[in-house]
Amino acid sequence: MKKVLILLLVISILTSCKEKKEPKESVEVPTATEMPQAQPEINAFTNSIELAHKKEAFLSNDAVAYDFTVSFGGNTLLDGKITQKTDGSMVRIDNKDGSVIVFDGDKVYANNVDVAANPMTRFHIFTWSYFFAMPYKLNDPGTQWSSEEMLTYGDTKYPTSRLSFENGVGDTSEDWYVVYKDPKTNVLDGVAYIVSFGKSVEAAEEEPHFAKYEDLTVVDGVPFATKWSFHNWNKEDGYTDQIGEASITNIKFTETPATFYAQPENGVVAPMPGK
Repeated sequence: MKKVLILLLVISILTSCKEKKEPKESVEVPTATEMPQAQPEINAFTNSIELAHKKEAFLSNDAVAYDFTVSFGGNTLLDGKITQKTDGSMVRIDNKDGSVIVFDGDKVYANNVDVAANPMTRFHIFTWSYFFAMPYKLNDPGTQWSSEEMLTYGDTKYPTSRLSFENGVGDTSEDWYVVYKDPKTNVLDGVAYIVSFGKSVEAAEEEPHFAKYEDLTVVDGVPFATKWSFHNWNKEDGYTDQIGEASITNIKFTETPATFYAQPENGVVAPMPGK
């Protein structure tokens, strides 16, 4: 397990009552030629992804909830239900093992001391919710984008752009992503990334990874990738051997009061890395 946790730190990244599964629908997204012109204050690359993923419709909802499972090396690292405000301001994870993690917009809490002390707790609540909402977070305050670059995987050339962050943004502002979009539909195809959580940037950059987004399903008009696969990655070859996978089911838009994300009973603060 220690080996698996170390592997997860390198990757990225950078969170129940069983509900009726949402029926899957075929995904219809506009082609690049059908996309409206980019807003002048937002670059055309990110604007096209936001339009393809129906950002306006997504943000018109208060919150979204989904069942989430992620595993690496055949070991399940998280299995539970994630609920998050669509603007990313608050997140809650209800794990099947009974543990609860919440981000109230300021601090991260866990409902027992052991979970709070685990350095993976903050990683889980911020990483997976960010990956889920990434098509809607591309122009958050503090984001910085490079010029668009075409990168090849197999026989396909993908439009890409590198995302970095201003100092002080998030737990690990030195992380970066290379965002790939589908050249025909503009849907987010995947992201290469590093995670400096728990290590130096130099060490993280020795093993960049890639999250591949697949199996789109539409919920209330908004497309979501319900299968993610994690791979090793390099700029020349693209993503290579698979190292992990995640599954998203039972996606539902919902409404949640701020109290839903409040410090749980007997809750303990999960400290920042190194604190």
